[in-house]
Amino acid sequence: MPVGSLMTEVILAIVSIVVASTIASVYISNMNQAADLQKLQLAKIKEEIEYDCRIVFAYSSISSDIVKLWVKNTGAKQVSPQLIQSSEILLISYNSVKYLLHEDPSSGWTYRLLNDVDDDGRWDPAETLEITSNLDEALTEGDYNVKLVLFNGKTCDYFFSV
Repeated sequence: MPVGSLMTEVILAIVSIVVASTIASVYISNMNQAADLQKLQLAKIKEEIEYDCRIVFAYSSISSDIVKLWVKNTGAKQVSPQLIQSSEILLISYNSVKYLLHEDPSSGWTYRLLNDVDDDGRWDPAETLEITSNLDEALTEGDYNVKLVLFNGKTCDYFFSV
């Protein structure tokens, strides 16, 4: 076997090893990225399970500028007053959307814990908030959808008529 043929085979073997190691490193890098993405998705799902709510009832009357909500903590974790206050309320009708922040002077909302079992001021699982929304104008007769948007973006909504 000539020396030139042997050198060609050695070079081809080295190139094959380099190509194989490059493909393997790209594959491992992509697998790590996929694993990191999966971890992020699981963390988001965990947060959504830990912090959840359900609007039990909403009420207002014609020509009233007040909407009352009763909201149950259906999540697995307690919610601090600061996180409750960073929540937002959307009041949606067929021709308008009202965006309400906690204690906004023009149109906002306040809350109180109705059954704070352990008197810690936190919204624990199974406890109920009474939210009073003060609007800048009275409601007219019609159908409304009220959405409570928690600090983490999780929403709970309720449909009611005035």
